Amino acid sequence: MIRTKITIGVLIGIIGVLVMIIVINLTTDNKNALERNDIILHHFNKVDVDRLNEMVQRHKNGKGDYLVLIPPIIDGGYWIHDVQSNGREITWTIDNTRDGMSSEHGKHVYTCKRISMDETKDHYVYTLNQCDNEGEKSIPIFNLLKEDVLLR
Repeated sequence: MIRTKITIGVLIGIIGVLVMIIVINLTTDNKNALERNDIILHHFNKVDVDRLNEMVQRHKNGKGDYLVLIPPIIDGGYWIHDVQSNGREITWTIDNTRDGMSSEHGKHVYTCKRISMDETKDHYVYTLNQCDNEGEKSIPIFNLLKEDVLLR
């Protein structure tokens, strides 16, 4: 009889702790959950642009980062941009193998020392500089129409 009471008391205590954990998780800010999931950008709204700009700034500060960009498609298939930075070098891979309409299928890899974001009247333009096998050529690798960013 005493064992049963102890077992019931322990189970009630465990259930109480689990309920408390669930309540705390549901009522706290989900910022940590967002931070874990913000490496895949596909909305290209203000939040995604801010995250992309954060990656540019982290690289400039010598800190690494990783993003996957999946822009919306107009016709054909997805072009996936895999962006890795260790703070000294940035590797930007464009994979268009899923696009049946593309004339040049394959993966294009750029390994560069610098990345910048330039804001024009209508666009956000991300440019790679000091790239291997590209000389002093700047490569405008990704751009977003500001109007589209505001609409999303």
